[in-house]
Amino acid sequence: MWRKTRGPSTTPSAPDRGGRRLSSRIAAGVAASLCAALIAACGGGGDEKADLADQDRFLRSYVALLNRSDEAGLADLLDDHPYGKADASARIKKYGGQDWDVAWTRTSEFPDVWTVRLTGTAKAAQRPVEVSETVSWEDEHWLLTPLEGVVPKPSGAADTTPPP
Repeated sequence: MWRKTRGPSTTPSAPDRGGRRLSSRIAAGVAASLCAALIAACGGGGDEKADLADQDRFLRSYVALLNRSDEAGLADLLDDHPYGKADASARIKKYGGQDWDVAWTRTSEFPDVWTVRLTGTAKAAQRPVEVSETVSWEDEHWLLTPLEGVVPKPSGAADTTPPP
């Protein structure tokens, strides 16, 4: 194989032995592909679609953090919502440390918004668990709608609390 080198002369180059030499174009293409894969893996690109397997991982983390009453961990999980820290505290007070053994089902009537129904047992108290959450996919993050009372209501807002 002959290859043109610097200057006007041509000299023989070593033959390609088992793909040890890559042309600069192939190497640049490989490098660009790796960069694109890394950007996509780190949440870049901005056009990621909701992945329900990822939602399952999010929900498993949510339940595990509740079971451990890990308020700091739950706040980290919910930190993409402006009231995530306050919501984490409210959720730990309401559901924390109950040793939930739950499964979930989900329905969706709108793009990127699901009603997730968690059902099972709170083993610590041997009582059933039936909790409904609204989970949404926004800006490449899973969000839970905060519990009632966490987000301040504007003055004059309608009361949506059902009567006792």
